[in-house]
Amino acid sequence: MKSKPILIALAAFVVAAGTLAAVEPASEVLVVTALKPAAAVIPFSLPEAGLVELLFEESVPAPAPHLSIPRTIPVLKPAAKSGKVLFDANLVLMVGLNIADYISTREALEYPGLTETNPLMKPFVKSPAAFAAIKLGTTALSYWSMKAIFKRNKTVAWIMTTASNVLLSYAVANNMRLVQGARAR
Repeated sequence: MKSKPILIALAAFVVAAGTLAAVEPASEVLVVTALKPAAAVIPFSLPEAGLVELLFEESVPAPAPHLSIPRTIPVLKPAAKSGKVLFDANLVLMVGLNIADYISTREALEYPGLTETNPLMKPFVKSPAAFAAIKLGTTALSYWSMKAIFKRNKTVAWIMTTASNVLLSYAVANNMRLVQGARAR
C-alpha cells in the first residue's frame, strides 16, 4: 500500500524528465568565419586559421584552465619531526598502558584466587600506595630512558617501546581476561 504513492511519484518524475529532454532551445547560433566556401574538390592544404567570431545572446563562461597530470606518482615526504611526534605518541601509549596495567591488576587482586605473577612486583601489590609508587617510578624511568635512547638511536628506541607496549598490552588483556573469568564464577 505504501509503495503506490512512491511508484506514482517516480512515474511522474520520469515523464517530466522525458519531456524536458525532448525540448530543444529556440535560439540560433551564427558563426562568422573567414573561410572561403567549400569547392567540389577538397584542397590538399587547409586554409590558415583566421579569426573566428562567435555571436551569442548570453555571455559564454571562460574555458577551464588546462590541468596537467604528472607522469609520476607523487611521493609524500614527511616532515623531519614527524618521526619524533610518532615516537612521542608511542611513549604516551606506553604511559597509558602502564596506568591500565595498574588499574586492571588492582581490580584482579580483589578476587580470591588471583595473584600477581610478576615476581618483581609481587612484594609491592599488597599495599596500593607502594604499588602505585613503584608503578609510577618505573613508568617515569622507562619514559625518560626511551627518550634518551631515541636521541642516540631511533631504531633501537622504536623497537624497545614497541616491544614494551606489546608486553603491557598482553598484561592488561590477561588481567581483564582473569577478571572476567572470576566474575563469571
